[in-house]
Order: sequence, then structure tokens, then C-alpha cells
Amino acid sequence: MLHFLNSVAEVLLPVGYVLVTFMYAMDFQKCEAISGKWKTRGLLATVILHFLYIGMHTAEYGRCMVTTPFEIMSLIAFTLAVTYTILELRTGERGTGVFILSLAMVLELISAVVMKMPSSGDPNPVLSNMGVGFHVSFAVFGYAGFALGAMHGVMYLLMYRELKRGGFGSLYRNLPSLETLERMTVLSSLVGFLFLTVSMAIGIFSLPLVYDNFSYHDPKLIATGISWLIYAAMMVARYGMHMDGKSIVRLAIGGFAFAIVSMTIVNGFLSDFHRFM
Repeated sequence: MLHFLNSVAEVLLPVGYVLVTFMYAMDFQKCEAISGKWKTRGLLATVILHFLYIGMHTAEYGRCMVTTPFEIMSLIAFTLAVTYTILELRTGERGTGVFILSLAMVLELISAVVMKMPSSGDPNPVLSNMGVGFHVSFAVFGYAGFALGAMHGVMYLLMYRELKRGGFGSLYRNLPSLETLERMTVLSSLVGFLFLTVSMAIGIFSLPLVYDNFSYHDPKLIATGISWLIYAAMMVARYGMHMDGKSIVRLAIGGFAFAIVSMTIVNGFLSDFHRFM
């Protein structure tokens, strides 16, 4: 029964993301008669279905959904959709939804297609450990939140530049205000920061139990700690020092750029034990 429900969800999820993205695209073009009030309801339904699918997948296979890059793609799609839903409900703005959900849709489509194909190899057995699985899952959630913050930050800087030049194309007229884009940048980054904090806490306790060569001086752990400090400084600057919006979004973009370096170069070439794939 569980396998059947999983199979049904694997079919319905990509369809849900395609339909929701289409509705938000129509809304962005001001075609209210087509999208109307159903876009947010459709997004909530898709997010709930995705949450249930992740739970069923974990229950069926007895491990977190992080053992292949394509499972992680689905997790990233889920995180983007959840974080955007939080932003929309908190700010009431829907102008950036089509961009965020388009990325989530592509990731979910790739994940759904490739996970149906025969596997070319066995996943890393370390990821079958639930502690490590949760550690990686929360890290994925965190970095997806940072990505969303950086995307809103880039939109902020592009609109800011256009305003300085005295131009304002039709694309920018459909986007939220600079103040709202800044707020969405901060909220996305805050969600990512909280998830990364939980991931680090789980890793501190679970990784030493799994790896014989575990070291707190591993370059990946140091780089992750630096990423955490960058975003912690961003939150202090925003909520404690009331730093201007332009500087805040630059911190968000810079923090995400460093996080990318941490996930690629540091993780792939410098870390002794942090290669999960």
C-alpha cells in the first residue's frame, strides 16, 4: 500500500508543480481570470503533498531522502516551495513566485524522471544512518533558503540599478517594491540560517559516531562555520544595527556565493570525510 501511494505521489507531484507554476505565470502577467485565488491554494496543496511524499519515501526505504543527487533535487524543490509559501503568507506579495516555482518545478521534474530509471550504483551506506540523513536534509533546507534569499537579493539590485538609471521596464513593474524584496531576502536567509543551525547541531552529535576519521578541524566544517557566521552577522546587522537594504542584500548574495564554494570546492577537494555522494 505504501509503495502504491508513493508511486501515485511521484506522478502527481510534477503535475502539481507544473500547474502551480503556470498559475503564478498567469498571475505575473495579470491574467487574474485564469489564476485567480486558486494559485495560493494550489501551492499549499502541492507543498502538503510533497511533505507527505517525503514522509512516505522515508518510511518505505527506512532512510532519509538524501542518498542520491536526484532525491536531493526533490528536497530542494520542496524547500524552495515551502520557503516561498512562508514569504507569500508573511508579505502578501506574489510577484516573485513564478521565478522561484519555475526552478522548483524543473528540479522536481528532473528528480521524478531520473528516479524512475535504473540505478547505476549503490548509494553511500553512511546516508542510511538516520542521524546523518537528518543532518544532510536540514543542510539542504538551509542552503535552499540561502539560494532563495540570494535570488531575491539579485532582483533587488537589478531593480535598484534600473531606478538609478531612470528606467523601469514592464518586468520590474510586476515585481514587489524594493522594501518588500529586501524583506523577502532577509526572511529567506533567516529560514536558511535556522535550518543550517539545526543541521550543524545534529552533525556535531551524529557524525563522530559514524566516521572514525572525524575531525572538528575538517575544512568543510570550518567553511560551514564561516557560512553560519556570515548569516549570523547579516541577522545582527539587519535586526540589531538596522543596516540599509542594499548592504543587507549584498551580504545575502555574498553569503550564498561562499556557501556554493563550501559545497563544491571545499567539499569535493579539501574535506577528508564529508563526501556523501
